[in-house]
Amino acid sequence: MKRRSSIVLVLVAAAMAMAAPPLSAGTLKDLFTAATQSNQDYSMFKIDLELAQLKKNKGEIEAKVELDRVNAQFAYVSALSDYRKSVLAFYNEVIDAAFAVATAEADATAVGLNLENAKEDDKYAESRFRNGLISEEILKEIDIALKTVSANQEFTAWTLQDAKDNVRLVTGLAWEPKLLPDVPVFEAKATADEWIAKDPALEKARLSEKIAALKIAALATNASVYDRKILETESLRAKVAAANAESDSRRAFESALSTLKNQAALLQIRNDEYALKKLTFDDALRQYEKGIISLNDKNLKAIAVLTAQKNLLAARKSYVKTIGAYLSAIGESPLGF
Repeated sequence: MKRRSSIVLVLVAAAMAMAAPPLSAGTLKDLFTAATQSNQDYSMFKIDLELAQLKKNKGEIEAKVELDRVNAQFAYVSALSDYRKSVLAFYNEVIDAAFAVATAEADATAVGLNLENAKEDDKYAESRFRNGLISEEILKEIDIALKTVSANQEFTAWTLQDAKDNVRLVTGLAWEPKLLPDVPVFEAKATADEWIAKDPALEKARLSEKIAALKIAALATNASVYDRKILETESLRAKVAAANAESDSRRAFESALSTLKNQAALLQIRNDEYALKKLTFDDALRQYEKGIISLNDKNLKAIAVLTAQKNLLAARKSYVKTIGAYLSAIGESPLGF
């Protein structure tokens, strides 16, 4: 009995170590410094933007009319928009990779505890069946449950290793718990006007409106009625599109602030939930050591902590990714803030 208890305590200690939020979490800056140095995709993003800037400069210098200059600006803003999207996608890929490992670790620990419970049930199932305490159907269900959890353990082990391999692929680093970034202290300070001024979609819409107006101005005086009407209609459409783009940008700003606020509140709830489940487990562990509750009951409390841990990880990941999206939207790099 003492030997079994010592093994159980080791397993529980390992479970709680994985369940607890890391005390020395890394920073986003550390994580992305490594990722940008090892990932060639990020280098390509920067090169593409630099190339677009050079083409813009060349286009403006060589422009013979105002329309040429505005077209050069439009091409650059399009490239800038693509650059931001690519960097944000890269940011999210790194964040997802790190949190996937932490989640897989919690899953692997939970499956280990479930397997321990299934083995405990199976250990006494035969004798209980012989004594008429359970039916043959329940005996078979217990055996199936053990086989199912055993299979799940193999799958979760593979998932964990795959997640670790992905971290190395994305960041060039071997996984260790300190790579999981903590939630940074963040305050959204941009005003609605600052947000709008940095919105490439709105800037492209306004440039399109300007391009349409310049085309009308450049139209020959003897141009056909249909040519003029087409350009005037295109100009009207561009004006409506620009107005819609500004409205969309304002709504996006308000949505971003609301999302940040809601996710910060949810993060606090998940922290409180985790702390509560941890206290409940600590109490269950004391009861188990005194022989008040069974191994299964104690393990179920440990699994509840791991579930709360996964919920906390999901909340942290969502909040960190939303911060990155906010920074990208106002023209700041989310990498290393």
